[in-house]
Amino acid sequence: DSELKGFLGGFQDGTFGYVVPHDNGQPFGKVARFGLQDFASVEVLDLSLHDSELKGFLGGFQDGTFGYVVPHDNGQPFGKVARFGLQDFASVEVLDLSLHDSELKGF
Repeated sequence: DSELKGFLGGFQDGTFGYVVPHDNGQPFGKVARFGLQDFASVEVLDLSLHDSELKGFLGGFQDGTFGYVVPHDNGQPFGKVARFGLQDFASVEVLDLSLHDSELKGF
Protein backbone atom coordinates (compact mmCIF):
# COMPACT_ATOMS: atom_id res chain seq x y z
CA ASP A 1 0.00 0.00 0.00
CA SER A 2 1.75 3.17 -1.20
CA GLU A 3 -0.06 5.28 1.42
CA LEU A 4 1.73 3.52 4.29
CA LYS A 5 4.22 6.27 5.03
CA GLY A 6 4.22 9.40 7.17
CA PHE A 7 3.54 7.78 10.54
CA LEU A 8 4.15 9.62 13.79
CA GLY A 9 4.39 7.53 16.92
CA GLY A 10 3.66 3.95 17.69
CA PHE A 11 3.19 1.36 20.40
CA GLN A 12 3.22 -2.40 20.90
CA ASP A 13 1.07 -4.93 22.72
CA GLY A 14 3.59 -7.77 23.04
CA THR A 15 2.38 -9.48 19.86
CA PHE A 16 2.14 -6.64 17.35
CA GLY A 17 3.77 -3.27 16.76
CA TYR A 18 1.43 -0.47 15.70
CA VAL A 19 2.29 2.74 13.82
CA VAL A 20 0.07 5.82 14.04
CA PRO A 21 -1.08 7.53 10.82
CA HIS A 22 -0.20 11.21 10.56
CA ASP A 23 0.62 12.78 7.18
CA ASN A 24 1.89 11.15 3.97
CA GLY A 25 1.54 14.33 1.91
CA GLN A 26 -1.94 14.74 3.34
CA PRO A 27 -3.49 13.56 6.61
CA PHE A 28 -4.44 9.88 6.47
CA GLY A 29 -6.04 7.31 8.76
CA LYS A 30 -4.48 3.90 8.08
CA VAL A 31 -3.13 2.26 11.24
CA ALA A 32 -0.64 -0.46 10.32
CA ARG A 33 0.34 -3.31 12.59
CA PHE A 34 3.09 -5.86 12.11
CA GLY A 35 4.00 -9.08 13.87
CA LEU A 36 6.83 -8.72 16.37
CA GLN A 37 7.79 -12.43 16.12
CA ASP A 38 8.04 -12.80 12.35
CA PHE A 39 8.54 -9.08 11.63
CA ALA A 40 6.92 -9.70 8.25
CA SER A 41 3.13 -9.93 8.53
CA VAL A 42 1.36 -6.58 8.10
CA GLU A 43 -2.31 -5.68 8.59
CA VAL A 44 -3.98 -2.32 7.92
CA LEU A 45 -7.02 -0.73 9.55
CA ASP A 46 -8.31 2.36 7.75
CA LEU A 47 -10.00 4.45 10.44
CA SER A 48 -11.24 6.95 7.84
CA LEU A 49 -13.60 4.30 6.46
CA HIS A 50 -15.46 4.44 9.80
CA ASP A 51 -15.47 8.26 9.96
CA SER A 52 -13.95 10.44 7.22
CA GLU A 53 -12.50 12.82 9.85
CA LEU A 54 -10.35 10.07 11.44
CA LYS A 55 -7.00 10.98 9.96
CA GLY A 56 -3.95 13.02 11.00
CA PHE A 57 -3.13 11.62 14.44
CA LEU A 58 -0.22 12.40 16.74
CA GLY A 59 0.77 9.36 18.78
CA GLY A 60 -1.10 6.52 20.35
CA PHE A 61 -1.21 4.07 23.24
CA GLN A 62 -2.91 0.83 24.33
CA ASP A 63 -4.53 -0.52 27.48
CA GLY A 64 -4.31 -4.26 26.77
CA THR A 65 -7.74 -4.40 25.10
CA PHE A 66 -7.85 -1.37 22.83
CA GLY A 67 -5.42 0.78 20.85
CA TYR A 68 -6.02 4.53 20.96
CA VAL A 69 -4.88 7.25 18.56
CA VAL A 70 -4.58 10.90 19.61
CA PRO A 71 -6.32 13.47 17.36
CA HIS A 72 -4.17 16.24 15.93
CA ASP A 73 -4.91 17.76 12.50
CA ASN A 74 -6.96 16.29 9.64
CA GLY A 75 -6.83 19.52 7.65
CA GLN A 76 -7.87 21.40 10.77
CA PRO A 77 -7.43 20.63 14.48
CA PHE A 78 -9.93 17.99 15.62
CA GLY A 79 -10.85 16.19 18.83
CA LYS A 80 -11.98 12.68 17.88
CA VAL A 81 -10.11 10.01 19.82
CA ALA A 82 -10.43 6.69 18.02
CA ARG A 83 -9.99 3.32 19.65
CA PHE A 84 -9.84 -0.08 18.01
CA GLY A 85 -9.81 -3.64 19.27
CA LEU A 86 -6.34 -5.16 19.54
CA GLN A 87 -7.74 -8.70 19.20
CA ASP A 88 -9.88 -8.27 16.08
CA PHE A 89 -8.15 -5.14 14.68
CA ALA A 90 -11.51 -4.18 13.14
CA SER A 91 -13.90 -2.75 15.72
CA VAL A 92 -13.63 1.05 15.95
CA GLU A 93 -15.20 3.46 18.43
CA VAL A 94 -14.93 7.25 18.53
CA LEU A 95 -15.05 9.74 21.41
CA ASP A 96 -15.32 13.35 20.24
CA LEU A 97 -13.76 15.38 23.05
CA SER A 98 -14.66 18.66 21.34
CA LEU A 99 -18.34 17.97 22.01
CA HIS A 100 -17.57 18.30 25.72
CA ASP A 101 -15.34 21.37 25.37
CA SER A 102 -14.76 23.11 22.02
CA GLU A 103 -11.10 23.69 22.88
CA LEU A 104 -10.34 19.95 23.26
CA LYS A 105 -8.88 19.43 19.82
CA GLY A 106 -5.57 19.47 17.96
CA PHE A 107 -3.41 17.73 20.56
